[in-house]
Amino acid sequence: MNCLVKMGLAGLFAFGLSEAAVNFPFPQNSDYGGNATLLSDKATAATQLKQQFQAWMKDMYNESGDIAGVRSNPGSNEYFSEGIGYGMLMMVYFSDNTTSYQSQFDKLWAFYKKFDDGNGLMHWQIGNMSEVWGKGAALDGDIDAAAALVMAYYQFGDEKYKEDAKKLIQAMKKSEFESNGLHMPGDSWGDGAYNRKNPGYFDPAYMPLFAAIDADNAEFWSKTAYDANMKLYEASSNEVTTGLIDDWTDKNGKSEDDYYSYDASRAPWRNAKAVCWHGDQRALAIDKKMAAFVSTVSASNMKGPVMRASGSLGNDHNSTFVTSLMTALISDAQYQSKLDEYWKEAVALGDENYFNQSLKILNGLLVSGNMPNLMTAGSQPPASSSSVPPTSSSGTEPPTSSSGPNVNPESSSSGAITALPAARVAAAPAVSMHGRTLQVNYAGHMRVDLFSVTGAAVKTLWNGNATGSMGIALQGIPAGIYVVRAQTADGLQMRKIRLE
Repeated sequence: MNCLVKMGLAGLFAFGLSEAAVNFPFPQNSDYGGNATLLSDKATAATQLKQQFQAWMKDMYNESGDIAGVRSNPGSNEYFSEGIGYGMLMMVYFSDNTTSYQSQFDKLWAFYKKFDDGNGLMHWQIGNMSEVWGKGAALDGDIDAAAALVMAYYQFGDEKYKEDAKKLIQAMKKSEFESNGLHMPGDSWGDGAYNRKNPGYFDPAYMPLFAAIDADNAEFWSKTAYDANMKLYEASSNEVTTGLIDDWTDKNGKSEDDYYSYDASRAPWRNAKAVCWHGDQRALAIDKKMAAFVSTVSASNMKGPVMRASGSLGNDHNSTFVTSLMTALISDAQYQSKLDEYWKEAVALGDENYFNQSLKILNGLLVSGNMPNLMTAGSQPPASSSSVPPTSSSGTEPPTSSSGPNVNPESSSSGAITALPAARVAAAPAVSMHGRTLQVNYAGHMRVDLFSVTGAAVKTLWNGNATGSMGIALQGIPAGIYVVRAQTADGLQMRKIRLE
């Protein structure tokens, strides 16, 4: 690509980032490329989630100057690092074109950094917004905060989030992962961290993200850490017919206490996220096994802690157990009605304490299609899209070659690209938007490409001869901000567009 084109894209991206509130506004209502079974009524679920989130903000989110914490319960002055991670994720995913929660995100991240334990990680328990009550880091909070920073980069468009994410990811590798890839529960466990593991602290969905951001350690994240910790998940799941993960295991995944309780309650969500985002087959197998058990229990009766071997239920009927186990049901279409039943029960439980309410919201975001992987949200082929396949999105610089799909505008069988009556055209193609149809006016050979606001190639929309005014449907592309580049031998036209 020549220098002028690069400068033009850079300037347009910068303009788009400064003007747009967010790039992927809530609700996204994604289908995750067909990787999972999701709620039947996504629109209603999105409304319910927004209401739950607003209640959570009122009760749990607490600002003090330039920092903000997440209360352990309404009115409490106790704050956990895990709550910071949950809160940062919520601020990313609930931001929309009316309200951006970037400021709240920044204050939560400032809270995290204020209580650095010396390893670039946050002390796990803080009191009164000012005192360290629990020393040392806890991986569950750190890993979600790191992923939230990655998503913030794509949602809000500021390079600082990507830089901060890389630093945090590298700090975790140094202090919370063994060289063999196995996680440690935190950075202050001493020798105990090498044999005592908490599978629910590890998230397979985040490994490809970390590999992309921390390129120097890409193989560690995508292969070494992923494989070592998935073996923990699999070993724990395979111990029992219910497939439920134990709260704590040894380094080989052997159970400590046979309970699926509050620590393990993050495991189904983390595995289901890997299924939705990456089509992860190992995570899917674990979720399928859990789902077979969950499907036999009515949502109104699901109570924890659950005895893993027998499936005996405890006494706690709350959103931790209802919604965490609900996420396993995304693994098979046969559980559609059961999935809807579990979400209905969760909504009926109303506002709850910090942990239950947080898990309800995070799990609800996932099963409603509102927790997509924003790193690839603009480049994933939609489940039902035009007949023009996407280009590779592995790089951040738009493609320059003329290779690409050649489509006859008169014979597109999908109806996504249609030729309109010829019209007077200018030397460079004219580009305009009408709803979700891109209107391009040009006679001659033309290439039209779509880019994310970070400059990643999303899709080649057209590469062939045009005979005048042409409509290109953008169905299936996730909502957000994009840049269109129409290039011909006569010139090029670039336009920032917003898809609702």
